[in-house]
Amino acid sequence: MNIWEQFENNIRSAAYTSSLPKFINSLCLKLNADIGKNKADRERAEELLRDLPDRETLKALREETTYLVLLVRVAVQEKRDEWEKVHGEEIEGENILS
Repeated sequence: MNIWEQFENNIRSAAYTSSLPKFINSLCLKLNADIGKNKADRERAEELLRDLPDRETLKALREETTYLVLLVRVAVQEKRDEWEKVHGEEIEGENILS
């Protein structure tokens, strides 16, 4: 099982609960993670979660997990590609000088 399958399984299993706050708590515990990088990020996440209907959102998380994880994978790859585009030449230059 690769990391993305584990991520998908953790999301799906955490979504088998009765409320979004419980889902977030369970997922954070499974991933050993926190929401956001700072207080503003956490406040924004709380604001977004407050506006979502628990039952429908949890159902979508369970039923569309593969698609949601694919969206995350694409976003991560785009960030990786951009980073390599900016820093790739620096890394190649260091290898030549070594």
